[in-house]
Amino acid sequence: MIGSTDDRLVVCIDLRHELDKVMGSPTLDDRFRYAMREAHVRSADVSRVLVIDTVADLPAHHAAYERLCSDPLVSNLLCLAVGPLPGPDERVLSLPAQLRPPVAATLWIGDVRGIGWRPGQARSLALTDTDIAADDSTGLEPLIDLLRVAEVFDEAVAALSELPSAVASPSLRLLAHEVPEQDLMRAQLQALDACVSPPDDLRAGRAPGGALDVLAGYVQAEDLSVEDCLPESSLLRQAHWRSVGRLGEANDRLDALAGWRGLLMVGEPAGDVVQAAREASHALADYRDAIEQTFEWADGRAGLNADGRDHLAQMGIQLPLVPGTRPEEVGGELRRQVVQQLRRRRPLPEIVSWLRDFAARAVPTGSAAQLDRLHRICPDDLLDTLREPPPPSIGTDPVPPAFWAAAAALLAGLSPVGVWGVLIILVLLGAGAARTAGSPGRVPPATAGALAVSWLVGGAAGLGLRSVGVPVWTGTPLLVLALLAAALSARSLWVAAVRQWRSDTGLAEAGEAVERLGDVLDQGVLQHWLLADARAGASDQAKALAHLVQSVCDTLAEFAEQLSRRARPAWDSPPRDGGRTGPAGGRGGSTFAVEYVGQAGQALQTTLAGDVADLVAEVLAPYWEVVLRDPSSAAALPVASRTDGLMHEYMQQLGKMGTTPPPPFASASAGRPDPATLVGVDLRRIVDVLLPDSRHDALQLCSPDQLRMLDRAPGSARSFGFVPHAMQGAFWKAAVGSAGSEKGPDGQGTGVDDAPRNDRWAAHGSPAVVGMPEIVWTASGRFAGLLRLVPLSAGAVRSVWPEADVDDVSSDDSSSASRAPGETG
Repeated sequence: MIGSTDDRLVVCIDLRHELDKVMGSPTLDDRFRYAMREAHVRSADVSRVLVIDTVADLPAHHAAYERLCSDPLVSNLLCLAVGPLPGPDERVLSLPAQLRPPVAATLWIGDVRGIGWRPGQARSLALTDTDIAADDSTGLEPLIDLLRVAEVFDEAVAALSELPSAVASPSLRLLAHEVPEQDLMRAQLQALDACVSPPDDLRAGRAPGGALDVLAGYVQAEDLSVEDCLPESSLLRQAHWRSVGRLGEANDRLDALAGWRGLLMVGEPAGDVVQAAREASHALADYRDAIEQTFEWADGRAGLNADGRDHLAQMGIQLPLVPGTRPEEVGGELRRQVVQQLRRRRPLPEIVSWLRDFAARAVPTGSAAQLDRLHRICPDDLLDTLREPPPPSIGTDPVPPAFWAAAAALLAGLSPVGVWGVLIILVLLGAGAARTAGSPGRVPPATAGALAVSWLVGGAAGLGLRSVGVPVWTGTPLLVLALLAAALSARSLWVAAVRQWRSDTGLAEAGEAVERLGDVLDQGVLQHWLLADARAGASDQAKALAHLVQSVCDTLAEFAEQLSRRARPAWDSPPRDGGRTGPAGGRGGSTFAVEYVGQAGQALQTTLAGDVADLVAEVLAPYWEVVLRDPSSAAALPVASRTDGLMHEYMQQLGKMGTTPPPPFASASAGRPDPATLVGVDLRRIVDVLLPDSRHDALQLCSPDQLRMLDRAPGSARSFGFVPHAMQGAFWKAAVGSAGSEKGPDGQGTGVDDAPRNDRWAAHGSPAVVGMPEIVWTASGRFAGLLRLVPLSAGAVRSVWPEADVDDVSSDDSSSASRAPGETG
């Protein structure tokens, strides 16, 4: 709950304005529930009631006190009776008879301005002067806020119950640990700005790690491979290998065609190759169409539906579960990532950017988007070329045939047959070219010219060398070599033609297409089908979380804008009284009993920024399971109103309890700085207030004339100090240092780590060596100081009943008759 650290609530009722509400309703339950709503709690102990009333109206409100004290919900009632006595010569405080122990006690504040006085002195030490009246209600606010702290309320009632008539005049010395309102607003705005403003180095796309990396496409799943999803027995894998086999047959037949057998074959030598290319075309087309059909049926753009899964199963594709990709696992990891970034105090826009980037990376593109890629890899033109390959043609490289042609003519010219041998070579070269081209008319002119020029040059050279003289025994070998060179020239033309035909038929491109189609299929299996459901779900979850965080960010930005507009007039106006205008920098009247201490520093700004980040986590806490289970519900969730409500409650806690008590949603309350660190208070100032030499400076809340109604004996008063529990360890260390001692009452050290361990002593004890009063450790971090309760003198208090006429009661007998049995005063 906001506004308190436990379920103890001090209900404050001002009878000066709420008498009709107390007496008009059938029960007081509604008034108590209203107080709970003001404190923003759903369940609370409302047995403590603080009543504010004027001294003059106390007897007239007898029925109200009767009702309050008899209510079964009320265990203790503390009345603040404010104002002087009704008459100038009146020396007796008249109280309703119900204001008595064990249920009720009374504090009489005769003058909120107070006087400087200590028990044991007959005259006042100092007269104070402030800008408020003696009964100004604004001057009471610090005391009222203090008594609304449950621990202080309980201790005050317990101390009053030990005094005569349970009535006392309070003496107060209060240190309010509060940062000036304008400084606190600045710190709050800085904290909000750090939360809602994108950093200068905003970067999206940070790898999240774990299974989220797989879903975002940063890495492949380590435990699974294509073989796990696409076994060799599957139809698509069989179609792949069938295409590879048909293309292999076509290439083998081309290799055979390029040999001597193909050159010397009678009839159409390329017929087998054409048939093999057609079969490869059909196999490749079937493979591409099977992949295309599967991509269309099992798109996976929004996850796989039943038809898509059935089709994949028919094709023999298996989709095992990837570890860590179940919806609850992915949602849990996304939640952990967001919470971790909140704990690192990362700005909300950065978290939103990361979630949206992950959602964009994780969303499946769908295998249907790959259909165009399939046709780019394996176009219809390639299949048509394989199905109807062009006729073979002579290669475009005439150099090897021309070389062998020149060599054949040279050798024939050197042989004994001479010119006839050169002519025979010419005939053979022409026959080889015609065989390669299919007919003499299809021989390219460039090839024919190159062969003719080579033949002419080689023949001329051979005939010229023969005239020099060649041995007779070389004739036959030269002729054989010439014929062999002519055959090699024809084979060179044939090999070049087959090589050119291989390129023209597209077998090489078809082989590459098969491999690339296999890669696309593998990618479709791993990225589109295997993770289709997980990626679609993860993308939807990330988008929903991004919507929630963005809604929180927008609401906080609007809240910061409103806070900035509200704070601007305070910043533009000059500070008063050294920057202090009362409690919380602008609430309540200023008195010498109250000193407001505190300043905004880095510790406060860091703590407030941490509170805002924890508040964001608290806003999201009820919606994690809902959004991760049904991402479409994100838009309907009341995130903005919850954020606004928690921020208002948090601001109210800062105003009522101070910055020290962690809000209920704080994640690291154990490491929260103590009040002194947060607001920059020197602990020695608190120690000085409670030390014997300093606590006499407490301001007695009465006038000099009213002092004679008090019991001024030195030992009659009851005093206790109050210090925030968060300061306990550091307080004892400062107290021991101020007293010049390093030992506590048990002879042990009293430093921070050696603070007393006894629970009862820690709650109400104090080291005797430093001479401090009893100390109450409070959950609130706003107040520290001393409250001294001075009893009224004998005869200064009387109890009256409703039938008694208080204006006519003047005799001692009448006053005695009006007292409750056994009561004195």
